[in-house]
Amino acid sequence: MRLSASPRRASGGVDAVELDAPRAFARWLAANRRALGDVLEHGTWLDRDDVNALLDLSIPGIDELLGILEIARLSESDYERIVIDTAPTGHTLRLLAAPDTVAAVAEILDALQEQHRIIRDQLARVGRVEASDRLIAMLAAQARDTAERLRDRRQTTFRWVTLPEAMSLAESEDGVGALEQSGLHVDAIVVNRVLPDGAPCPICDRRRAAERRVVATIRRRLGRGRAVLLVPAQLREPHGQRGLAALGRVMAHGSGLMARGSWRKAEPSAIDRLPSAIDRLPSAISHQPWRGAHSAAPESIAAFQRASLLFFGGKGGVGKTTVSAAAALRIAKADKKRRVLLLSTDPAHSLADVFQATVGDTARRLPRGPRNLEVRELDAAHAFAARRVQLEAALDEIAAAFGAGAVSASAGSTPELVKLAPPGIDELFGILSVVDARSAYDLVVVDTAPTGHALRLLEMPDAAREWTQVLMRVLLKYKSLVRPGQLASELVEISKSIRALQALMRDGARTRFIVVTRAAEVPRAETARLLARLRALRLAAPAIVVNALTMSPGRCARCRATAAAERREVSALRRLCRGRCAMIEAPLAAPPPRGARALDEWARRWRQPDSSQGHKGQQRTQREKQEA
Repeated sequence: MRLSASPRRASGGVDAVELDAPRAFARWLAANRRALGDVLEHGTWLDRDDVNALLDLSIPGIDELLGILEIARLSESDYERIVIDTAPTGHTLRLLAAPDTVAAVAEILDALQEQHRIIRDQLARVGRVEASDRLIAMLAAQARDTAERLRDRRQTTFRWVTLPEAMSLAESEDGVGALEQSGLHVDAIVVNRVLPDGAPCPICDRRRAAERRVVATIRRRLGRGRAVLLVPAQLREPHGQRGLAALGRVMAHGSGLMARGSWRKAEPSAIDRLPSAIDRLPSAISHQPWRGAHSAAPESIAAFQRASLLFFGGKGGVGKTTVSAAAALRIAKADKKRRVLLLSTDPAHSLADVFQATVGDTARRLPRGPRNLEVRELDAAHAFAARRVQLEAALDEIAAAFGAGAVSASAGSTPELVKLAPPGIDELFGILSVVDARSAYDLVVVDTAPTGHALRLLEMPDAAREWTQVLMRVLLKYKSLVRPGQLASELVEISKSIRALQALMRDGARTRFIVVTRAAEVPRAETARLLARLRALRLAAPAIVVNALTMSPGRCARCRATAAAERREVSALRRLCRGRCAMIEAPLAAPPPRGARALDEWARRWRQPDSSQGHKGQQRTQREKQEA
């Protein structure tokens, strides 16, 4: 069913709503614009026209702040229970930290307002509370009440949902640890899509053995003091009221959602009798060449060739990191003279897990990888912190020129305005590092966050360009009173970097966005929305990688049923492309490939159906259209 920002009855006593952050912010700003403008005008060297120009700009990262304010608003409603489906790990942690961010905003606004209060109370002898004071008090109260509610185990419970895979386990350990450190208790670990028992199968047996080891590790590392609940994998992804109700009954009555003891009883004895030769295999790959397709190792894919910037993105859990890592590895191996950087911009980085190697914010070579390949997990907060010092010094210079009244005495020497930087601004300065990286590498492969936040990252240069233009106009306005000096230089430098990034991203000959998906209905629906948004942003999307396909089902009834369902979804994805993008098929590997050697072997088995792209001449025509 279609949902919107207004609650709609979904089933029985359940209403459903999808938060629209820009609309929620517009609604909040309309109610509080005058009061907020008063505070900014009182506490900075900006006049009302300057403040209004800034308030009219889009704010990067507003999703999390408005998300937590909307949750606070709904908590005061008549609903007896609110169930929150959050974004993937990195941005969920930011959402749950939002009460502290809102509290910090209230403190900063209070500091900006303080000097005005002194003048109002002591000089003008006016002691009444203004709308700006009420706004500050409201934000502080909301932050305090929401933080208390989140940390109150009688009011709030957390369920951490993961998969029985090694990479999901590593991300879960980091995420649960971060929540606990923030004083938020995780009550249960839900392990989704656990493969149930079945007849012997080379692929399924290998998956069950790997999943059993991961589940045992989850119980040992994360299960102490928590329930560990297992949800059996469904042949068809549950959706609609009937499918969700059926899954809900399984979960409610414990059938298939096994407790510790029943998991042990349900462990298939066939796994324990696996031949030792199978157990020694690093991975079983469901791969069988067939007529109508040809090999599509990453270095031979037309959509990847001659690019200087390759983004990989899609729905969470479809395997973006694995696909981007394999692509970067194979492309680097194919041309030893080509310098390649694999860069992760996902706040919940997984490159270290997929390569089973140490990866950090400094680009480095992999121990067993090509010498011309370097890997980096971007620390966006660090990138912003480095630039923030320069911006603060530049604003100090201007504030000093305006005199002591420019900044509240309680604010110290740092203009409080800088501290109001929205929560997504660190991602902007992080993505600007792509421009810096381009001068040192022939190809930058970017492993993005899941869909929603990848799109936010891609849209951010446009928003940032607007901010720099408005700030430059403000500086020119005051040029007769103060020399713009260092701030102007900083803004010019930032503007140049943003302009270079915009030009690079919209050059289809150099930059391509590769969509990664799975052959299932929900990922396909999100892929359709992602492709439409990429086209609206004028970004070339010349290929879709359909990951984890059951290509060789053999005699296994589950594999055969899965393969049949996947074929239907692949046909729907092919219609979605409509000849505008290549279809790349990557086989299911059990367990998923980890380490350079396994990634190399797995990517060698990718294939491309001829019907999605045609003969070589048609490939050239398609590529030329994309570049145009």
